Amino acid sequence: MAESDSFIQEVSEEVRRDKMYGVWRRYGPILIAVIVLAVLGTAGKGWWDSQVEGRKAELGGALIAADAIDDPAEAGAAFLAVAENEQYEFPVLARLRAGAALGQAGQLDEAEAQYEKVKNTADADIRFRDLAELRILMMRSETMPPEEQISRLAPLVEEGSAWRLPALEFEAAAHLRNGSPEKALDSLRSLAALPNVPPAAQGRASELMDAIQAQLPETVTEEATEDAPATDNTATDDTATDDTTEEDASEDETTEEKTE
Repeated sequence: MAESDSFIQEVSEEVRRDKMYGVWRRYGPILIAVIVLAVLGTAGKGWWDSQVEGRKAELGGALIAADAIDDPAEAGAAFLAVAENEQYEFPVLARLRAGAALGQAGQLDEAEAQYEKVKNTADADIRFRDLAELRILMMRSETMPPEEQISRLAPLVEEGSAWRLPALEFEAAAHLRNGSPEKALDSLRSLAALPNVPPAAQGRASELMDAIQAQLPETVTEEATEDAPATDNTATDDTATDDTTEEDASEDETTEEKTE
């Protein structure tokens, strides 16, 4: 009986080995391929990440080198060389810096072209696109019709805009050029009411408000004239009341004398 059980056990183990061997022959190569692909994928990702970081470091170094160039025209060309790579976030930053450098070099049309490219970059941060628009308006502030400038500044002066403070300053200047000092004062008051306004900007706004108000004497005179009649009427009413009181007192005295 014991020999029979031992024989059955050996046969069962042999069957299990045959099954496991069959499974391995069927799925073993696939399992090995998956493991190899996983190892290669991990290694490949590490290699690619190192390549990306190296390229970013290279482009960042090129931006720093371009920023160190003193001649604005040469600096603009260096920034454009970085922008033409169209890799990662560097083109937007490089075009903004190129626009600033070209503007300093007096190449306003070329500078505006770079800002327009930033504005038309759909995946660029909205703050960068708004900055590009603001720089165009700043650059063209002396030649652009004030009505157009005010219209284009409207989205930038709204609450929540990252560039609201400088936009309000240029909006005030545009209103002055457009012959609307009262609207300019409104823009400056909005600027002064912003939280954490730098002292320099606060000082400029205060000085400009004082200058504008000094040029509006007629408004002050009209306000004083409107206040004056109200004061005279009050004085007249008080005098009339005093006269009536004196008359009543005289009548009372006369009545008392007659009674006596």
